[in-house]
Amino acid sequence: MTFPEAAPSFRAWTHSTPPFPSTLSLIQQSPPKPADLRPHEILVEVVTAALNPVDVQLKNLPIFRLAALKYPKGIGCDFAGRILGKGAEVKDLQIGAEVMGMTFNPLGGINYGTLSEIAVIDMTRSCVVAKPPALPWVQAAAIPLVYLTAKTLLSPPYLVLPPSANPDPTDASSHRVQPTIVVLGGSSSVGQYVVQLAKKQLHFKVIATCSKRSVDFVKELGADEVIDYTAEDVVQRVKELRPAEGYVQIIDCVGGTDFLPHIPSLVSPRTKAYPAGGSYQTIVGDKTSRLAMGGSILYLTHPTMLLRMLKGWAGIGYRYSCIMLNATRRDWLAQVGRLVHDEGLRVEIDSEWKFEEVEKAYEKLNTGKARGKVVVHVKHE
Repeated sequence: MTFPEAAPSFRAWTHSTPPFPSTLSLIQQSPPKPADLRPHEILVEVVTAALNPVDVQLKNLPIFRLAALKYPKGIGCDFAGRILGKGAEVKDLQIGAEVMGMTFNPLGGINYGTLSEIAVIDMTRSCVVAKPPALPWVQAAAIPLVYLTAKTLLSPPYLVLPPSANPDPTDASSHRVQPTIVVLGGSSSVGQYVVQLAKKQLHFKVIATCSKRSVDFVKELGADEVIDYTAEDVVQRVKELRPAEGYVQIIDCVGGTDFLPHIPSLVSPRTKAYPAGGSYQTIVGDKTSRLAMGGSILYLTHPTMLLRMLKGWAGIGYRYSCIMLNATRRDWLAQVGRLVHDEGLRVEIDSEWKFEEVEKAYEKLNTGKARGKVVVHVKHE
């Protein structure tokens, strides 16, 4: 491995036992030694880091406290920075390279969080690519987790298109149908990317929900129809807008069960030509609390969700999944420079914070009113 001259000390935000984030602490420590870096790890000087609700939700899980064994732990998964050192098995990223990505190592020690001036990134648990030179540091840190989640939702096995789907709606000679999807929570951090990717890459018709203050914003992202859930009956409006062939996908970015009784009459039915049929995909699950953990881990605690998923994938009724993020697709993340520069992919930033203001940044995140990403400047450039 190759290693540069390290600074004598660096600062990192850590946390001790739950509840998080009330146990946050800014510590100063010596940097990792060259011998401590494993062959599949890189050492990164972090420039910016973005916060995610999962930071809070995961740290407060009772099972996490049991699995953690000892504290303190590092915090954060989204980042952008420069490579300071790398292990022998890391071949395609060079020392000094500007990179962006996400890492998921919640049980790792204090060196494995991205809210740190220097972070150890385990490449077997991460998705890291070269940062496009024209992409600002703030946007680079804001993109990875939410973008990869949106791409996962809009890719097999979660999205299966019918043979009647028209890949090019501008082709007037085609008799195929433009697919329609519903995005519940179109202004959420993930929903923003689902709306944009569904329009820019897949050419779908998109119906999205949001609050009144975000209606114009979601329209600007490309949604064809926007439903204000504070003023309209969302289920009824989605029924009214249903195309004759049904929705190929309903994507839930907010949680809850309001839609579930109506899904069979909303999504495309299973047919001989379209055996998969339409689907309901959620990144949250049945829970509605922002502070409670969502995602596929709920299969362990919500047997009705597990049964729903098993029935759907066995061909009984509609397909249902509480998705598992595909965080290994570096090829997906490597596309963002082109998408931002050439296709106008919008990277919405709610607020930016100094490194010393991480506690305030989490307070903003936990209000549930951040429209876009909350980003921390770890290093000022």
